[in-house]
Amino acid sequence: MVSLGSAAKIIHRANTGENNINFAGREESNPLENREGLFSDQFLSFEELVSPKSDAVKQSSKKIRDDIAELTQNRKWEDIISLYHPVEEKMPDLVKAGQEGFIRQKIAFAMGQLKRFDDAIKELLTCVKTDPDNFYVRTSLAYTAYDSLYCAKNREIFLAGEEKAKRIELAHTHFRKAQEIRPDGVTNFYRQGMLFSQIENKANNGLPLFQKACHNWETLDDEEKSRRHQEKKNYIKSLYRLGSLLLQNGDSTGALERVNACLAQDEKTNYVSLPFKYFALGKVQFNLGDYEKARDALLFANQSGSKQKYDFIVELLARTYLALGKNDKALNIIETIPERMRRPYFRWTEADAFCALQKFDRAEQVLKQSMERDGRSKHKSLIRLVKIAYLQRDFKGAMEYAAEASAFFQEKWNNPYSEGLFWQALAAFRLGNTRESERLARELEQNCRFYPKLDRLLAMIEKEKN
Repeated sequence: MVSLGSAAKIIHRANTGENNINFAGREESNPLENREGLFSDQFLSFEELVSPKSDAVKQSSKKIRDDIAELTQNRKWEDIISLYHPVEEKMPDLVKAGQEGFIRQKIAFAMGQLKRFDDAIKELLTCVKTDPDNFYVRTSLAYTAYDSLYCAKNREIFLAGEEKAKRIELAHTHFRKAQEIRPDGVTNFYRQGMLFSQIENKANNGLPLFQKACHNWETLDDEEKSRRHQEKKNYIKSLYRLGSLLLQNGDSTGALERVNACLAQDEKTNYVSLPFKYFALGKVQFNLGDYEKARDALLFANQSGSKQKYDFIVELLARTYLALGKNDKALNIIETIPERMRRPYFRWTEADAFCALQKFDRAEQVLKQSMERDGRSKHKSLIRLVKIAYLQRDFKGAMEYAAEASAFFQEKWNNPYSEGLFWQALAAFRLGNTRESERLARELEQNCRFYPKLDRLLAMIEKEKN
């Protein structure tokens, strides 16, 4: 029999954690103190095995998952955050059991929907630390960083300088890791391609990623395509982007193949809207010199949108009409866009249409109006004014416009402007100032040796000197 004094000592030691007591009164070692050498990972720990709370934690986790699924379906992002964030305070048992990762991901998604990107990224970085090879965590983190950059591009949030550079690198790092985990995927290659081409303006870096996204989808068998049907959307978008980049790189034939594939694959779904797809088709056919097919595609693009007219479609359609010799139609289609909405490149085509109709005064007026609002590409309007003046034998005016274009470009970009130098040299020659013409032509030769028709101008200068 255990005396009252002994019992008091046993109870005291039990309460102070000195050792464990079995029902027979024998002292036992704490099993939690003898777990050295036991394996533990994110799937099972010794504490979870022996904890009487384990089943309760699992039941709690399932209920939370169900609740979050319902809240997500109803887009109640604020509710998800207020109920479950921070998880350390709201769900300490789940955190202790290491089962809060899924909840953190959903909280991060809700934060992203509310454009709380810094908070979302913080949650996902915590998930990466505990589960570094989890594909869904990596792709979620990459996408959240990527989405924040798109919002910054659209001026929905502010992100610039060093912070923007860090965010770009964060997105790249986790896109690459997600691609490493699932090298046969589509979405992460597409999104990283967009990061390069649309956020960083590094189109050539995006090209192989769009190619990889397309290749990965096209090599799947029918069963895999059916199982991973949600990735088809980004395959179609990759086709569209790939066609555009191939065209930029001078591969019009390859671009046409990809754009046609996009049209065929997207016929019933319209993941890429009709105006954009048929604009892409028209642009490729324009570059191939098939102007009638380009016109038909662009007319369809222009008519298939909403009431809103896309100025880039109208502008290319106008240029197509000019290429077909339909100058009046070119001007008519241009006038469907209100003057206040005509961007500089649009006004250049408008001026070309007036020139085609030999309405040079109107063309000059359009270009001068464009320059008043153009702080970036004013030199291009000035070169058009140079050519209008030159054709009318106003060589002095041509030289003045060319000098202004060169000065603007030098100030804006801190580089010599080859086109401005050429037209100054040519105008000087026509004005009989051979010495100045040669000086300008030699300067151009040093900066751009193979500028078109430079050799011809230099030959004319040499002949005049002799």
